[in-house]
Amino acid sequence: MNQLKVVTFNGQLVTDSRDVAEMVGKQHWEILRMLEGTKDGKTKGFVQTLYDNNFVVVDFFIKHSYTDDKGEVRPCYLLTRKGCDMVANKMTGEKGVLFTATYVTRFGEMEQVLNHSTSNNNAVEFEKQLIGVKYATEILRVDEPSKLRMLEEAHKKHGVPTNHLPTYIEGEELKVSLTQLLKEHDVKMGAAKVNTRLIELGLLEIKERPSSKGGTKEFKSLTEEGRKYGDNAINPHNPKETQPLYYPSMFNELLELFMFAG
Repeated sequence: MNQLKVVTFNGQLVTDSRDVAEMVGKQHWEILRMLEGTKDGKTKGFVQTLYDNNFVVVDFFIKHSYTDDKGEVRPCYLLTRKGCDMVANKMTGEKGVLFTATYVTRFGEMEQVLNHSTSNNNAVEFEKQLIGVKYATEILRVDEPSKLRMLEEAHKKHGVPTNHLPTYIEGEELKVSLTQLLKEHDVKMGAAKVNTRLIELGLLEIKERPSSKGGTKEFKSLTEEGRKYGDNAINPHNPKETQPLYYPSMFNELLELFMFAG
């Protein structure tokens, strides 16, 4: 008795009707007749019966072909697990039992192989994304909540539980935008001018990212020195950009710097 070959075809696990015939001790034409019925139409096969009753035939049997030793193209079918179940239900005796045992075993083995491969591929992709998060957070100098949000997104994308990640609780002081702080302190200088001054002081820098429309887009990021006065949060409108936010308690010191230094 041959070792049934199970392969993937268009995303499904299948076996060849020729191998099925060999396993159950029948001629291939006998299996084809079981599937297609008789040529005179007096006996319907599995395929026509499924079609007449609105089943998706390719979920069970997929019409295929092969080239024989004479170079002639011959018909055959690829049987899914459901198709094998249907054929096995027609089989009796020892050969039917052995066919059932063999196809169940072989389909099960192939499913394990595919699941293991998918799991390994997912693990590799997850590891790559974690490396990407690491370098992105270092380059963008984002704050801790943003780092955790990026990690959580990477975990969720690959179906990895997040219960091992720390829960970050920010301190009592919130970080707010430069525009809001300028307004609260009644500073008449606009945010654009202040940003220019912060860049001159080395507290802020301009970074670039690729634009979806071609070219590049600029965004602002606090430098290591600038992070004394705030931190870089991920821009809620674009996760590839940072959004500088500032500590209200440090703003008076920062105000002196950009208003009076130099």
